[in-house]
Amino acid sequence: MSSLSLKNYLQNNISANKKILISISCGLDSTVLFDLIIKSKYFHNKKIYYLIFDHQIRSEGKYEIKQFIKFYKLENKNLFIKKLYLKNKFKGFQEKSRSSRYDFLYKLSKKNNIEDIFLGHHLNDINETFFLRKIQQSNTLGLSNIFLRKHKDLKLHRPLMKYSKKQIQSYAKKNKLIWFEDRSNLELDYTRNKIRYFLYSKKLFKTVNRERINFSEIFYLDSLHKNFFKRERKKIFVIEINKFNCLTENLKFFVVQSFYYEYRNLLKKQIRDENIRNFIKILKTHILNSKEMPVFSGKIGVFNKKTCINLT
Repeated sequence: MSSLSLKNYLQNNISANKKILISISCGLDSTVLFDLIIKSKYFHNKKIYYLIFDHQIRSEGKYEIKQFIKFYKLENKNLFIKKLYLKNKFKGFQEKSRSSRYDFLYKLSKKNNIEDIFLGHHLNDINETFFLRKIQQSNTLGLSNIFLRKHKDLKLHRPLMKYSKKQIQSYAKKNKLIWFEDRSNLELDYTRNKIRYFLYSKKLFKTVNRERINFSEIFYLDSLHKNFFKRERKKIFVIEINKFNCLTENLKFFVVQSFYYEYRNLLKKQIRDENIRNFIKILKTHILNSKEMPVFSGKIGVFNKKTCINLT
């Protein structure tokens, strides 16, 4: 792994005159990402913004952030530190933390006219998330597309995803980088940490990686709905009902699943198989002009002579 390899990624995925934001945890992964981007000299330093989240869980966290900023001489003008206030350390903490981070990241990016976000996720992260979704009985779409490439209208870049934790550690030591280990990553109170321990103690990493790659090869499923659902307004979509009803039952299922997966950021909860079957059943009944019918997270009806779903 070298700055040259990252430079190839940058040249293929983003213009050099763009503003970017790097999400930094002060841990190993984001430190290596930061170092690679700086050494690539692809962006002008004034166009690189940094965001550090202080989860306020560990007493040493504030000290680590100060030391990181001092050591790498981060410019205050382009540096943002966000304190997160989450009440319960254990109950749903990681999911709530992730949601809070993305909400703030979006607001900050919009305010500073930034479209491209760089995250330090690597190969181990993607395999751990895949395995977590498997035990949660995620559907085919959820297993085929592990990390979102976009958050709303922001582009999410993860250039370290083909590198393992071991490769990243080797790079960091070779280049004498300074980073801080988060001791909470070793605590088995969190499901992800249990999965990480299980995958490596049972030597299942390669097996899980092979299975994940097989699922990733059917990524086209997540765009199936685009032939049958056309966005009219923010939450209103026109359904090509005649085309849809010509499909086999299995294809109908994947199309509806694909639609809800694409717009899951608009939903409060995850769709179930019975919700999809009910959706298909309703579209078979040929909707009446005067009647709206409830479906998962919305209503189906006829508006301006078009069959539409409104995600309420």
